[in-house]
Amino acid sequence: MNAPDTLTLDQPPPAFEAALKVLHRLAQRDDEDVPGRLLEITAETLGVARASLWALTPGRRSIRCRAMFEQGQGMLTPEIELACDAAPAYFQAIEGLLVLAAEDAQRDPRTVELAEGYLKPLGIGAILDVPICEFGEIVGVLCLEHLGPPRRWSGAERLFVTSLSGILSQRHDRLRMAATEDERKRQLLFDAATGLAGRSLFIDRLAHAVAELPAGHDLAVLALDLERLRSLAHRYGGNFADSVMAEGAARIGQVVPAARCGRIADDTFALWVSGDRAQGLATRLAGRLQRALALPMAAPDGDSLEFSTAVGIVPGARAEPDADRLLRDALTAAFSAARKGRGRVEVVWPDVRNELQSSLELEREVRRAADAREFTFRLQPIVDLVTGRAVGAEALMRWPREGRDVPPSDFVPLLEDSGLIAQVHMGLLRDLFAWARETSLLERRPGFQLHVNFSPVQLQSPGFVEELRDTARAYGVEGLLVCEITENTLFSSGEDAASTLRYLAEMGIPVSLDDFGTGFASLTHLIDLPLHGLKIDRSFCLRCAEDAKARAVVAGLLGLAKHLGLDVVAEGVETDAQRALLVSLGATVAQGYLFDRALDLEPFAQRWLCD
Repeated sequence: MNAPDTLTLDQPPPAFEAALKVLHRLAQRDDEDVPGRLLEITAETLGVARASLWALTPGRRSIRCRAMFEQGQGMLTPEIELACDAAPAYFQAIEGLLVLAAEDAQRDPRTVELAEGYLKPLGIGAILDVPICEFGEIVGVLCLEHLGPPRRWSGAERLFVTSLSGILSQRHDRLRMAATEDERKRQLLFDAATGLAGRSLFIDRLAHAVAELPAGHDLAVLALDLERLRSLAHRYGGNFADSVMAEGAARIGQVVPAARCGRIADDTFALWVSGDRAQGLATRLAGRLQRALALPMAAPDGDSLEFSTAVGIVPGARAEPDADRLLRDALTAAFSAARKGRGRVEVVWPDVRNELQSSLELEREVRRAADAREFTFRLQPIVDLVTGRAVGAEALMRWPREGRDVPPSDFVPLLEDSGLIAQVHMGLLRDLFAWARETSLLERRPGFQLHVNFSPVQLQSPGFVEELRDTARAYGVEGLLVCEITENTLFSSGEDAASTLRYLAEMGIPVSLDDFGTGFASLTHLIDLPLHGLKIDRSFCLRCAEDAKARAVVAGLLGLAKHLGLDVVAEGVETDAQRALLVSLGATVAQGYLFDRALDLEPFAQRWLCD
């Protein structure tokens, strides 16, 4: 009873042509009732009892009924799913044919595997199935079922469903393309990790909020910068920042509606508040958000991390209705707050906008200068107080710009925040090592040491110690380098810095504690950490000649260091009186303007290495 599946060119009835035109127009619509109407028209046109749409599940393990029209019953949503491996012949046929016309479905070799579990219980005698494709790949099946005895399918009927298969496949392609475009637009507008608006969408929403402010109300924009996030992302990898920001977004969402928030950068959120006292509301809100974001977050290695948040606030949207400018000012204020210390809040007023804008311009200049290799090391001698000879030097990073040196306090934080500090610093270190090799520094001055300060970002970078050791070996200057770390760096980086310092000591790189006496380091660090030496901060040395308390502190530190076996350098010596006093207190080595300022490498060699 099985007819061949080749299509004969029967003249299609006029009803078929009319139905295909209706179905084609219907398939262009995106209404929810379109699948049901398509099935109803198809069933009535062919005179079958049931028409249904089926979709292959992921992995092609089964096929599931998505919609069904049954004469006399209307639209149904049956929970029917057939396993592909239970009827391999059927699925092989669907893959290889334009149309599967089983006139005696319960005996047809291609469909007999469906007989006992599906066809016989429902009384299905014949089926006419066509695949539905999406960009050439089969994703489903249009199934037409005749209830009762076997039925012959004419060539015109087969042509009809084949044409309908093309219409439905085109619909799938169009919907897939539309969904892809929607997803592309969504990705452009929304941050994937947090679900919050991205920068462009946030600005658009902010502009609408400003334009629709009620009379007597104002609006304030807040930018929230999670401090340390960039440096920690270098340690834990790229996905770490996204996970932290996702958690941060969830916490912010408990305080502020998500529709008013956005993720503006890797480590920065922005939001707005409005009301009759917008500034006061924003200031109070900043405190709540800082407390929410300060709660510990889990790191990939199981550590518990705490973040402080710098907040920039721009009140007065009525006075400055440009949404893009409001956001830029808030980001600038947050950047300024972060530079002044952890957990700060800064409110931007019109009279300080120009100053803050200059900070942003400086940041751009820092990036340009890094690419142009404009940064350099200069050496300030560390001098033996008895012989007056240089026994070492401190390498100080400088940025000559427009005829003057930019203060390191202005550009070093920018290099750290941008993640450029490691690249720039290591490049300068290679230049310094190359100079030391060319001048035969170690041969000319045995025991000479180059003191170099490293930032917390570098100390927390994976592979930092190995790169430092390998670079020194490559230039043949092992034993020349002393790694300096400030007390505040030790405090802010905690056990991360401590473990790095221990590793440096194991690698044979001595460590010295810089600016000792002014930061947050505990005296226990002098015992617990493998320190080679310390530097007495210049503030004590400058005052010791006139201030008895400062003199007592210096004497105490010198005595303590001697008993602990630590080398000591007295910083900031500017007068002969200070030098004489330091010698009387037991100091042997010092640096400061009394001896020399920081010099370029060649002038330093000519002045301090020629004797």
